[in-house]
Amino acid sequence: MVISLDLADKKILNLIQKDATLTNQDIADKTGISATSVWRRIKNMEDVGVIKGTVALVDQKKTNLNVCAIVHVRLKRQGDKTRLEFEDYIASRPEVTECYAILGQHDYALTVVVPNVEMFEKFLAGTLLNHPLITESTTFFAMRQVKYTTALPINLG
Repeated sequence: MVISLDLADKKILNLIQKDATLTNQDIADKTGISATSVWRRIKNMEDVGVIKGTVALVDQKKTNLNVCAIVHVRLKRQGDKTRLEFEDYIASRPEVTECYAILGQHDYALTVVVPNVEMFEKFLAGTLLNHPLITESTTFFAMRQVKYTTALPINLG
């Protein structure tokens, strides 16, 4: 369900995407809205699913997760049952941080984060390619991170 966001909602979302630790009063001071209204708006956006959760962003390198790979995967067959089975499997894999259904030569694009190339090889050869639904994969290794954000570009206009 898509809901209509007014300018105040958009301002709040932009602020909390940059710093989720802001208090309702901090947000009120920056937006000119009362702290009670800020709380009510955030609660409403949580209730309808615009705000899905609040998390901490952890530095990949400082946690010894030095390898980031983008893996394109092709499934052996198509269909709802196959798709759901594969997506449930991927959801259970902690090293897969993102998964997108894509169009083109492959069916999915995965972001895989692990400590080293040996762990990636173990995941790829020992786990991913052993799954009965997967027919092939292509891997791209990230050399360095140029941009990383979870903030969506919410237009105030």
